[in-house]
Amino acid sequence: MTEDSHIIVKNLNVWYGGNHVLKNINARIPAKGITSIIGPSGCGKTTLLKSFNRLLDLAEDVKIDGEVLVDGSNIFEADTDVTELRKRIGMLTQTPTPLPMNIYDNVAYGPRIHALAKDKLDERIKECLQRAGLWDEVEKRLKDPAANLSLGQLQRLALARALSVEPEVLLCDEPTSALDPISAKHVEEQLLSLKKDYTILFVTHTLRQAKRISDYVIFMFFGELVEFGSAEEFFKSPKDERTKAYLEGLIG
Repeated sequence: MTEDSHIIVKNLNVWYGGNHVLKNINARIPAKGITSIIGPSGCGKTTLLKSFNRLLDLAEDVKIDGEVLVDGSNIFEADTDVTELRKRIGMLTQTPTPLPMNIYDNVAYGPRIHALAKDKLDERIKECLQRAGLWDEVEKRLKDPAANLSLGQLQRLALARALSVEPEVLLCDEPTSALDPISAKHVEEQLLSLKKDYTILFVTHTLRQAKRISDYVIFMFFGELVEFGSAEEFFKSPKDERTKAYLEGLIG
C-alpha cells in the first residue's frame, strides 16, 4: 500500500477451534489517517482488529499463525510486553463501559498506572477531554459519576481514556453503532480531527459511514482480505467482483 506503513500484516491466519476465521491476511496499514474495515457480518473484521493489540489472546481455543509487525516488531514474539503494546494501541468498543468512578478519575486511571507526574495530570485530563470533544460539556462537573453521562458522552469519554496514555494507534470496533445520529456524528468528527496524529482502524457495517470518514478501505469476505486501497479508488473503481457486488448491495 505504502512505504510509510505503521502496521504490516504477513500471512496472518486465525482459528477459533476448528473454525478458520482469518485466512492468509496480508496488508500494509498506512501511518496516520483512517482505514475502515468493511464486509458482511461474520467475515472476520473484528478478529482482524483484535489481532493488532493481542486481544485475541483472551479468546478460548484460539490459534494464530503469521505476523503482525507494529513499527517493525512482530507483536506475537514471546518477549512482547503486551501491556505496553495495549498502551500504544488503544481501543474503542461498540458499547462504552465507564469505570465506577467520576469523570476525572476515568481519564486519569491510565496515566496514574503509567506513573504520570501528579503536577501534569490536570493538564493531561483537560487535553484529552478537549481532543475527545467533551471538555466543554463536563469541565464544571469532573467529580460527577461518569455513569451519569449520556451514551454518546460515554463513548467520547472512552475516547479520552484511550488518548490519555498517548497511544499511536486507535482501534475502533463499530464505536457509533449504538449511538443516536447526533452522538455518532460527534464521535466521527473527533476521529476525523485526530487522524493527522493517529493511525485509526475503524470497523463499520455502514457503507455511508465508511465513505464519509475513510482514507483507506479494507474489504473482508469469509475471512479473506479481498481488496484494500484508497477510499476514493475503492468506492469509484473496485477491482474484485465480490467488492462490486457488496457495494451494489447484492451480497452481505
